[in-house]
Amino acid sequence: MKKIYLCVLGLFVIGAVNAQKNATVLDSKKNPFIQQKAPKGNIDQPKGITIWSNDFSTMTDWSMSEDAAGTPPHTAGEWQIVTDPSAAPVAALVPAAFTSVSNGYALIDSDGAGATASQNASIYTTAPIDLSAYPQVVINFQQTHRRYAESTYVIYSLDGGLTWSEVEVNATQTVNTNTTNPAVVQVDLSSAIGGQAAVHIGFKYTGQYDWFWAIDDVKLMTPDDYDLAIAGVYWGSTGFWGARLPYYQIPLAQIAPIDFSGVVSNLGAITQNDVVFTAALASGAYTGTSAPGTLTNGATDTLDVTTQLTPPSTVANHVVNLSVSSSATDAAPANNAINNAATIAVNNNIYARDLGTVASGSYNQGQGFEVGNIFDMYASADLSSIDLFVNAAAVAGAEMYVKLYSIDAATGDFVFVDESAPYTLTTANLGQTISLPLSSPFTLNANESYLVVAGSQGDGGVSNDLVVGTAGVSEAQTSYYLDLTDNTWYYTTSTPMVRMNFSAASVEEVNAFNLTVYPNPASDVITVSSSLTEGMITITDVAGKLVKTLELNGLSTSFNTSGLNNGVYYVTLSNGTSTSTEKVVVKK
Repeated sequence: MKKIYLCVLGLFVIGAVNAQKNATVLDSKKNPFIQQKAPKGNIDQPKGITIWSNDFSTMTDWSMSEDAAGTPPHTAGEWQIVTDPSAAPVAALVPAAFTSVSNGYALIDSDGAGATASQNASIYTTAPIDLSAYPQVVINFQQTHRRYAESTYVIYSLDGGLTWSEVEVNATQTVNTNTTNPAVVQVDLSSAIGGQAAVHIGFKYTGQYDWFWAIDDVKLMTPDDYDLAIAGVYWGSTGFWGARLPYYQIPLAQIAPIDFSGVVSNLGAITQNDVVFTAALASGAYTGTSAPGTLTNGATDTLDVTTQLTPPSTVANHVVNLSVSSSATDAAPANNAINNAATIAVNNNIYARDLGTVASGSYNQGQGFEVGNIFDMYASADLSSIDLFVNAAAVAGAEMYVKLYSIDAATGDFVFVDESAPYTLTTANLGQTISLPLSSPFTLNANESYLVVAGSQGDGGVSNDLVVGTAGVSEAQTSYYLDLTDNTWYYTTSTPMVRMNFSAASVEEVNAFNLTVYPNPASDVITVSSSLTEGMITITDVAGKLVKTLELNGLSTSFNTSGLNNGVYYVTLSNGTSTSTEKVVVKK
């Protein structure tokens, strides 16, 4: 089934959670813009000139084909040259902002073709291009793209279209994320088409009920001598979990040193030996730089800032700017800096890994699921509540909960700790952040990691049920999704908007009968006491299912936990006109 706008399951199933704690090693594969390596050496020729360009204003400049025998076989969903800037199926990427969008652009819409269609289609130049005078050639084009499981390629032929070679682009783009509008992609094809007299170039898309790809303003160019670019950034604090986790909201008690690494590309023709990546606070209170690095022409590498940022221990927003530089004059300085790359909000109570502005959502099409994030603790603190953003696509009346897991240090398994009482979403909750208290504040230990999730038992697929907002991208195996239809943990790379809240719980329960349930947690026997001497006791599980009933006998009554699985239960005492409810955890 297709993802729609909301599904965010990671592509790899975790067979055992004890494999989750391996730190991710950063390399050039984190580069969201694909840059192929050019051959070594410098060529005496003018740099940065446009050899050939096309803006899709003349349809006959382009030919199209579909491969019915390919993998997947093409059935429907062809390339089109369109002039409607809002033809793409993703609202966030319309209208298309290509430089010459009004002249036309190429679009293939897998989403619009539907769930039963598959695409294996190419669009390519009708006439050959003479590049015999140009040994160094890069292809440069503008695109918009939302990714699911499709593949996108630059293709080229040297024999009049009889055979084609391909270079994949967008392969590192995260599932269910958008490019910018537009994004500029540059691929060095010098070793493939440089110096050739009759070259056809084009674009190929393979997919099935995925998203779309739109392309405009295609150029074949010689590379500039000096052209650096920031292709990505990897930042955050590293704690017990072992991965570098970016926190966009940090409680004062959890401030920790932050590392920055820049993914930097040399798009130019000449090797640069003194490339420096810089991370700085806009306030001027911090500037960190990498050691000078060497980037050969066409290379992408990661440069690590040598000085960590430890945010000041005051409530404030810290804006981070990024840049890359060398001693050479850069031909395109606009891609050398990212201002306002991140805002880190130091505050009193909220610990958050999401970007803060909802981009999409996570759900299970009305079936049960849980989704949330790993957090490292740098100081012990009492967690009282868990916050979540309820996506507007959720359904009023859906019953949900939040839950806290610890991590088994020996196995890496998620171990249930506590959860909230069931909460029923209202219309007013949709598109809003809500805070649900745990049964009681729980002490999180310093130098340990915890998983907080929001979840629902689902409504059997009748509706969307609970939809949890997502914002931003998570490193693999740092945000998790539990599919309750098969009780399997997956990881998600779309960051759930599920946060720790260390403020006091916002909901107070009225206890009409001085109801007490103990011990809590309970292993063998549970005792119920109150100011009543008679009444009906009912025990329900977190899904609201009745699991046990008994009569109150005197001021207290005890019952055995046999027949009850480990988990959370609700003990309700009623005298026929009023009720009181207390939560108890069974942990045998």
